[in-house]
Amino acid sequence: MIGRISGQYSMDALRGKKSRRGVYAEGSSVGSDEASFSSFGVKLARYSAELKNVPDVREDVVASYKSQIEAGTYVPSLDKVAHSLIIAGMLDVE
Repeated sequence: MIGRISGQYSMDALRGKKSRRGVYAEGSSVGSDEASFSSFGVKLARYSAELKNVPDVREDVVASYKSQIEAGTYVPSLDKVAHSLIIAGMLDVE
């Protein structure tokens, strides 16, 4: 019984038989793979590549705020500060 099963799945039994993927048991492929991308996909890939060149920290903005804080001239908007605290869950408003 075991000999019959292994005989059906041996390499000799598979030679010349086509598999589901379109590849013969001997390794020669049938047809070729092909891919096409939508214009949206191409634009998305291009924008993604461009975003990698944008720095995470804008040094000019940081330097501006730093100089204002050191000079004592930085006055943040209290509405924006309160809003940020509420969004962060650090301030409860009832």
